Amino acid sequence: MLRLKRFILLFFLLVGCQSRELLPKTTGVEYFPVRVGAFWIYDIVETVITQLGGQTNNIYNLRVQAIDSVSLSGQTTYVLARSKRADATQPWTNLDTWSVRLDQFQMVEQQGNISYVKLSFPLAEGKSWNGNALNNMGGPDKCADGTFHCENYVVADINKHFESTGVSYDNSVTIIENNDLDSIVRQDVRKSVYVKKIGLVYRELSVLEYCTIGSCAGNKVVENGSIIKQTLKEYGGL
Repeated sequence: MLRLKRFILLFFLLVGCQSRELLPKTTGVEYFPVRVGAFWIYDIVETVITQLGGQTNNIYNLRVQAIDSVSLSGQTTYVLARSKRADATQPWTNLDTWSVRLDQFQMVEQQGNISYVKLSFPLAEGKSWNGNALNNMGGPDKCADGTFHCENYVVADINKHFESTGVSYDNSVTIIENNDLDSIVRQDVRKSVYVKKIGLVYRELSVLEYCTIGSCAGNKVVENGSIIKQTLKEYGGL
């Protein structure tokens, strides 16, 4: 009987050790730290192209502030006030209010009335999920079951070094939100880079529509679209 008890005890100790080893050491929540009072200021370079107006370049600062929060059933929603200014010599002008919902499974960013699953935990290289799972926008990809259209976000790099405008970061994760490089009709390339204990440090969007009629067809002549680069300039309150 004593030998049997020792065997049972040893079995559960081994199973317990293996179970702990299988659990991820980090989930990815640390890539989006947020609390009331936190803020992030970004340099924005925006290029807008229209068929009639040609190309317009806009350079400005964007500030994102967490001004309030509500917690319910393990999920916390943070209210994010967004404002802009031409440069550091100008006052801030209110833009709009977004929100972020964060729990142990995902980070959902609500832009106006549209919710996007920006991060899905635990993060792992190559992991994919439907960024439009909480809205009705569909996407260019097939979902896992092959029946619906999804916009599959992919973890391209994790725990990697990242450098932008001369600033170096360790422990970054890059999320490819779309990588449609159709050379005939349109280009839709979007990616975001997050850093542990900081949050979003870089975002790039290139959404372009090409000429498809006449001699310009097939030559990647842009008729409409925009290119936006968002680079972290300053942050605090974390």
